[in-house]
Amino acid sequence: MDGMIKDGFFSGKNFRKTFFALKCFLHFTGIVFEIIIVLVVAMVEFEKQMVKPFGKDRIQNIDLVKPPIPLENYNFTEEFRIDTLDKGETHFVKMKLAFGIAKEDQTLSAEFAERNEQMRDLIKLIVGRKFKDELINIEDQLDFREEIKAQVNHILTEGKIQEVYFTEFIVN
Repeated sequence: MDGMIKDGFFSGKNFRKTFFALKCFLHFTGIVFEIIIVLVVAMVEFEKQMVKPFGKDRIQNIDLVKPPIPLENYNFTEEFRIDTLDKGETHFVKMKLAFGIAKEDQTLSAEFAERNEQMRDLIKLIVGRKFKDELINIEDQLDFREEIKAQVNHILTEGKIQEVYFTEFIVN
């Protein structure tokens, strides 16, 4: 055993190399374990946060919301077919449109009849300045509804529309 210590495995250079390699291995292993522990804790906390909004206690405390009062609809008799702003390849929007108004708002129904052509022209202008890609996804269509509602409400004097409905909506 003494010979092994003097000129063997534990002597000078070999011992330093082995000790350095062991030291590096232990540091690397420690770092890997720290990363694993952090990931496990993060996953557990994430699962707690995901379950929390849908847990039993949370569901029992939700008040039921009454459904909104049904609206009266004003339907445009003719469909809209409007070219988009796209250059090169021609695209168009084909849609049927209706406005939701309060049932008790009879004066607004009369104003719709008077302003039918003005509202159709306004809607054509709004669609005509859109690109096809601005009308494809749901978020863009919801924004488009809000834009129509805001612009039409701006010209109405007897009341306001509450909803815009697309009974048909095709982007080609």
